[in-house]
Amino acid sequence: MRLPIRTLARLVAVYLGVLLVIVLVAGASSNKLAWEYTHEAVLNIRGSNPAFYAELERNATREGMTVDEYYYQILSKAGGIRTDNLLITGIDLLRKSFDYYRTNPKYNFVYTIGITLLVMSVATILTVFLALFLGFKLANSRFLGTIEGLARFFTGLPSWWIGAVLIAVFAVELGVFPVAGLRSTPPKEGFADFLDVLWHLVLPVFTLVFVYVWEFVVTVAHEVRNELGKPYVPAERAKGLPEGLIYRKHVLRNVSIVLSSFTVQKFVEMFTDYIVIDVLFGLGGLGTLLKVSFVRTIVPAIGVVVRFDYRLFFVVTLSIATITFLFSLLLELTKGLLDPRVS
Repeated sequence: MRLPIRTLARLVAVYLGVLLVIVLVAGASSNKLAWEYTHEAVLNIRGSNPAFYAELERNATREGMTVDEYYYQILSKAGGIRTDNLLITGIDLLRKSFDYYRTNPKYNFVYTIGITLLVMSVATILTVFLALFLGFKLANSRFLGTIEGLARFFTGLPSWWIGAVLIAVFAVELGVFPVAGLRSTPPKEGFADFLDVLWHLVLPVFTLVFVYVWEFVVTVAHEVRNELGKPYVPAERAKGLPEGLIYRKHVLRNVSIVLSSFTVQKFVEMFTDYIVIDVLFGLGGLGTLLKVSFVRTIVPAIGVVVRFDYRLFFVVTLSIATITFLFSLLLELTKGLLDPRVS
């Protein structure tokens, strides 16, 4: 195996770029929210403790600042936060956020990321294997045009709509699968619990597979057709090699190289759909945590007020970016194993 150094370097550069953007946006958000908090705190001090507010005003005037600026400086120094550098502020925010959620019993990121990896891995593996099986079968079939039409049709459909249809048919109408959740109530134990989790994952996994498998099948079918038209195929046949061996030894290997690259391209798109599916089926993965980061509070005089839990949001975003990067890295290494020309 020869490592695809240039491709891996590009992936690392893209990931570092995304990471830098997340850190800078986190720093800017942290500063903005800190200013809002400072303004509200100053207003509260002005109404509840006029003497303290007057002291703040005198000190702020002496420093040539507004009261908000002066109090913001006090809070920043007390918290040990450097507000003059967005990069440092963002890194500090992410570090404190990870520390907070690691010790908070309400959130279990290991469990949440495990669910995400399980669903995405099973969906991706099933999609790839179905694409290989159907792609080889349909490479020279008159039904390939129909599959291409299905690929265009399902590309334009939102994944949540397909998931909702599957829930309506198989969960509500037929009662074959559960509507949502990852486990039954009460939860089962041992191997029965494992089977119960798989039973709950059927519809969400099948939703992702059903959305993406058609594009994969079309890609494989066209690549198989191209490979069969190359000179090495009749040459291998002339040697007397069995048709099945030619397909496995040469065609499958070359098609897998293209398929691995295509999977990398579609993985980010599939991950985006997974976030929606996770919320729709209530799986408790990163999609659910992303939804939770937008806190909804009912205020009688106003209605529903949405607050932004920026700490949770940026931790989830960074987790998604890291999983995408690692998966892409793995596929590129797999491509290096399949293709000896990769350097």
